Amino acid sequence: MKYSNIKRYASIEEGLPQSDVSTDEWKGEGSYLRLINDAGEGEAAEFINDLAGVIIRGTDRKNRPGKPFKRALGALVADLLRIEASSSLSYGYHGMSPEAFRLLQVGYRPFSDVVDGMVEFGYVAKKGGFKEHTGKGAKAEATKFKATGKLLVHAASYGIVPAEWKSHFPRLPRPAAIPHPIVLKAESSYYGKGKRMAVDKGLSAVQRLAAQVNDINAFLHQQVIEPDNHYAFHRIFAHGDRKAYGWDQGGRLYSMGEDNYQQMKEVERKLITINGKATIELDIKASYLTILHALADIPLPNHPDPYIIPGFPRPVIKSFVTMTLGYDKFHADWSDATVKTFAKKNDGADLRQYAFRDVKAAVLRELPLLQNWPESKVRWGDLQFIESEAVIEAVHTLAVKHGVVALPVHDSIIVPASAQALATSLLSTSFMKHVGAKPTLEAKS
Repeated sequence: MKYSNIKRYASIEEGLPQSDVSTDEWKGEGSYLRLINDAGEGEAAEFINDLAGVIIRGTDRKNRPGKPFKRALGALVADLLRIEASSSLSYGYHGMSPEAFRLLQVGYRPFSDVVDGMVEFGYVAKKGGFKEHTGKGAKAEATKFKATGKLLVHAASYGIVPAEWKSHFPRLPRPAAIPHPIVLKAESSYYGKGKRMAVDKGLSAVQRLAAQVNDINAFLHQQVIEPDNHYAFHRIFAHGDRKAYGWDQGGRLYSMGEDNYQQMKEVERKLITINGKATIELDIKASYLTILHALADIPLPNHPDPYIIPGFPRPVIKSFVTMTLGYDKFHADWSDATVKTFAKKNDGADLRQYAFRDVKAAVLRELPLLQNWPESKVRWGDLQFIESEAVIEAVHTLAVKHGVVALPVHDSIIVPASAQALATSLLSTSFMKHVGAKPTLEAKS
């Protein structure tokens, strides 16, 4: 828990001042308040009912807190506890205009009232945002929120601690649409991941992209997916701080929330059912390598599986290629992130037992196009965008034209086994259209 001195708040009855959150704690990494969780049953419901009865007195309302008020309170508390449970996040942020809540299941007025009451009684620290309406390079910053020690102590008195927030605050039912289906992030740097940027919803390109994502969300809103670990999709684009941005960098569909199906292990995804039916996962083998060679008009070596290279296990070769294509030059050794991912996917095996320089030499010998990767004009953002266009078009077509659910896992899609033939045909056609090369698809059941 981030508040090491939390016990000192236990006897405080009145609201805490803004100083409960130091200035430095606003400088860390923030997280968008998704507001997609609600108090479940038991302790969480009792806690939210109790808290609602207290903070309603800090608003202009004279009546008892209703269902919309409690839903907004539960969603806010869930997000604040989620942030407290994270080792990398410092605060949450959200726009405070009616537009920012247009398609949310939490309303603008209830949320505003909740914030007023939470701040009034010292349960939440708030830092106001701003928006510069005119001028070149105008900036905007959303309002920031952070749990105070008082809120954490009150939650703990009901047996609710940040580390266990998920068990107390389940997701709300899937929405037919979300207000921000398109997300834009700045380019990552040595100092951290790219920050979220403002998106101009008036651009025709953004409207087209948003409509496609919400078409898929609207369709999935009516479907039964088990386990129920998908809320909604948003599409995340990268490198938004580049000049003359063309909405052609990154662009994958991401299921919202940390505990979504895309985070499940492959063996766990096999247990997913759609409308009660068993599923299969259609995987595009060596997707990035296929796209890179198609762009260079060079046949892909070792077809149909370029990751099979004598002398090394396939997962080792794949780890090298994935790590390389995600960077703008060759690494000097295995990255910590790659070592960690390899161990997670291969029963704890240590990637470092394979000499990096030997693996690199073998890959560049068998896949000579990669020899010029540091000088290539094609980067990971280009490869991901092309791949995402192919996958999302197939997912969208399956939904709106054929009534078939397809859940993307970046370079694969999960579909009902009964729709395997149709999904294979559409994914192959879409890939050919956007890449110019036929993909090698593998069905995993």
